Amino acid sequence: MTSQHNPLEQRFFDDVNLGDEFEELQEPTTEHVLQFMGRTGRRGEDDPGADRFTDLTTARSQGLERPIVPGNMSMAMITRLVTDWMGPLGHIIQLDVSYRRPVLHGDRIRSVALVTDAEVAPRVHLDLSLENERGERPLQGTAIVTLPTRS
Repeated sequence: MTSQHNPLEQRFFDDVNLGDEFEELQEPTTEHVLQFMGRTGRRGEDDPGADRFTDLTTARSQGLERPIVPGNMSMAMITRLVTDWMGPLGHIIQLDVSYRRPVLHGDRIRSVALVTDAEVAPRVHLDLSLENERGERPLQGTAIVTLPTRS
C-alpha cells in the first residue's frame, strides 16, 4: 500500500502493518536550496565550495551535471517523510542514512518508507530511500520510531 499523509494526522501503532509503504514527492530547485541554506544571493562569499549547491558553472567545473542538493537537506527531506507519517505524538528514536550519490536540482524525488518491523509496541522499524526519476537511490537509510497506541 502506498499513500501520502497529512502531517497533522496522528498515526497509531495499532494501525501499522508490516509492508505498509508511504511516500512523498518532491522536486528540489535552486530556490529551495537557497532557502534551505539561508542564503540571500551571496554565493560563495562565506564558503567558496558552496557554489556547487547553487551555481551551474561551478557544479560543472567540479564534474557535476547540475548543482546538487546539500546532504543535510536530503536528510531533512527523508526526515520530513517520517515525521509527516508518524504524526505529532510519534518520536524518532533512531535515524541512520547513507549517501550514495548526489541529489541534483530539478530531480523528481520520491521519498519512500517501508514498514519492516512492527511487532513490539510501540516501536516501528522503517527502511527509507530517496529515489529519482532515473531509478537511482541517492540516499538510503533506516529509522526506528515510537507511536502511541489506542489502548
